[in-house]
Amino acid sequence: MSAEAFIQTHVNIKSRRLIIWSVAIIVLLMALAVWFGSKRPSATPMAVSTQVNTAAIPASSNLAATPTGTSAYNQKRGLSALNDVPIIFYGRLEDQLGSPVANAQIAASIRIYNGVQSTVKRFSVVSDANGFFQVNEGKGESLGLMPHKAGYALASTETEFKYSFMYNDHFTPDKNNPTVIKMWKLEGAEPLLGIDKDYKLHYTEEPINFDFITGKTVLNGGDMKIKISRPEGIVSQRNPQDWSIEIEAVEGGLIETSVGASRVAFIAPENAYQPRDNLAMQTNNHWSDVFDQSFYIMSRKGQIYSKLRLTIAINDTPDGFVYIKFTGVANTNGSRNWEATAPQ
Repeated sequence: MSAEAFIQTHVNIKSRRLIIWSVAIIVLLMALAVWFGSKRPSATPMAVSTQVNTAAIPASSNLAATPTGTSAYNQKRGLSALNDVPIIFYGRLEDQLGSPVANAQIAASIRIYNGVQSTVKRFSVVSDANGFFQVNEGKGESLGLMPHKAGYALASTETEFKYSFMYNDHFTPDKNNPTVIKMWKLEGAEPLLGIDKDYKLHYTEEPINFDFITGKTVLNGGDMKIKISRPEGIVSQRNPQDWSIEIEAVEGGLIETSVGASRVAFIAPENAYQPRDNLAMQTNNHWSDVFDQSFYIMSRKGQIYSKLRLTIAINDTPDGFVYIKFTGVANTNGSRNWEATAPQ
């Protein structure tokens, strides 16, 4: 079961009763709304003007065929103004050492959505001897890039760029500061241990040690130690309460990361590990009864380097089960090499 399916399963189970009560409340509110509505006097709606200033629209615009003063016209005019942005991009491909990636094919796609067209324009460009490349292909809403070269793997998480003015942080090209896209030059994969393990455990206030190699909980040692703290009573979507997790790497350290960054990490970090991480699920700050976080982990004094996703679903009742899932890989040879996870 994937981590997404794991989370969704436990959210669904815990939400069933909440949904039933919510439906009953909605039905009651609808009945009350109908009753009160029948008691209200009718009112004449206000006239709303849909006229727009067309002086700034070129005669050659696709909007010319749409009658002015209509909601369809206004919608098309808005989309055209916001989403028809010149798609210009200045980029550079670099490997993990900062060296240029020359003669790489870059597949490009421009999303066009302007009220008249809804399509994707596809084409490709090639990086030069210094890794530089440029895109200048009309107008659109966004640009997606996917570089390819034999012996390399994509090592950047950001390859889609939003030009639309609908986004406050829309992308703005800069010829003097090309956007760097990282590629990983493969040097030779090593065998990795796959980690995909589910646990259904009775809640305990004591730390639990997990062994990545055997996939079992152990009294001491292993690779990761987890301590979960929760209050008395029910902890659920209907009754949220603060709870927390303390995660410790056994004889090593850990680094928080994201699912996307973990996917394109082909070597474990050399340093910056912390011995433990304290994470709080607080009701006043994006509370959830499911914890989901990716980590880079060094354990057993540097003998094992892992990248994995940890998911924990807290027990509803104090005597209920805690559901824990690990998904990822580990190099058990004392090496930081994760190249076997790169697309071949």
